[in-house]
Amino acid sequence: MRRMFEFVCEDGHISEALVDDTIRELSCRTCGKHSTRIVSMVRSRLEGISGAFPSAYDAWERKRSDKLKQERKTSYSVPD
Repeated sequence: MRRMFEFVCEDGHISEALVDDTIRELSCRTCGKHSTRIVSMVRSRLEGISGAFPSAYDAWERKRSDKLKQERKTSYSVPD
């Protein structure tokens, strides 16, 4: 399976590459020297207790609230 990994070379250049899971070494795209796969930090933010994604939940909650307001408006309006 191909995945995105970061690699660092002997000169400290960091690059990303989409490679098979078994690939541990590549040549650096910047200088051509030997580069090794490194473990990188995950780039996501979780809410401390529940593990939810705050920005995604906030967007869902806002859309849901707007939709409920719209539905209430529609149900309360009486046609002439």
